[in-house]
Amino acid sequence: MPISFASTVQALTYTKVADYLQTADLFRESLRAYADIPRFDILYGSTLIEVEVLPWEVHPWEKADLATVRATSCVTIGSTIDKDLMHFLLTENRRMRFGAFHLDDANQVLFAESVLGGEHMDLRELQTCILSVVTIADTYDDIIAQRFGGQRAIDRVTV
Repeated sequence: MPISFASTVQALTYTKVADYLQTADLFRESLRAYADIPRFDILYGSTLIEVEVLPWEVHPWEKADLATVRATSCVTIGSTIDKDLMHFLLTENRRMRFGAFHLDDANQVLFAESVLGGEHMDLRELQTCILSVVTIADTYDDIIAQRFGGQRAIDRVTV
């Protein structure tokens, strides 16, 4: 089944992201594109990053057709989800220049950052977004696993 896009801007953004990732020396060797959804996986060092091209349906501009690109990495799996971890993640979020920690439906600790897509999407911003997610996930996986239990995501993938 081919990829279905919610808008022409989402399709355009997907094409720009695909072209960039397939030609970028930093990412092309470990890139996996999905055939049926607008998503890519990249293994950068020991960090797995999911890059999604999403429609931005509810936004402040009434007549604009917008899309975003979100880079996400799982930081830990099975950490104890309690008030101490939540306080830690919220405190660290305040320190972040871009991106934020959050939990997914399975209570895995994730870190994600987004950039605005579209015709004028800055590819350096996209690269910075992806590398920022890599850096934060790789830095915080040890800290969170040691303080709050669980496994680093990379340990779970390689086991």
